[in-house]
Amino acid sequence: MEKIVETRVAKIECDKEDIIIVTMLDAVDVDHEDVLDMNLVIRHLCNNEPALKLFDSRAIWKISPQAEKEAMKQDGITTTLARAIVVSNALKANLMSFLKQFDKKGYPQEYFSNYDDAYKWLLAFKNK
Repeated sequence: MEKIVETRVAKIECDKEDIIIVTMLDAVDVDHEDVLDMNLVIRHLCNNEPALKLFDSRAIWKISPQAEKEAMKQDGITTTLARAIVVSNALKANLMSFLKQFDKKGYPQEYFSNYDDAYKWLLAFKNK
């Protein structure tokens, strides 16, 4: 059963495949409390279990420096099996994929310009 929660800055859902999908809303400024709120919702939706996560960042939004630090801190707390990040274009996806080699995660993470490709990539981790 799909569960959907809308926060001030994003729509967060757990779909029929148990993939957590975070879709950023347009024209929002993400602050420290928003990051905490989003992470609490994500933990609730996945019952604090490791999860596959799709982050759709194609909307136009900003994040404060304090919120960005909190997001990095929360990333270390949350349990992620794999993360796909959808960005607005292929150039940005390629650039982010290049830069990710300098930011090692404890889980697979890829950047995509196509939502369906990102979703299929995550499904490959479903039964691992």
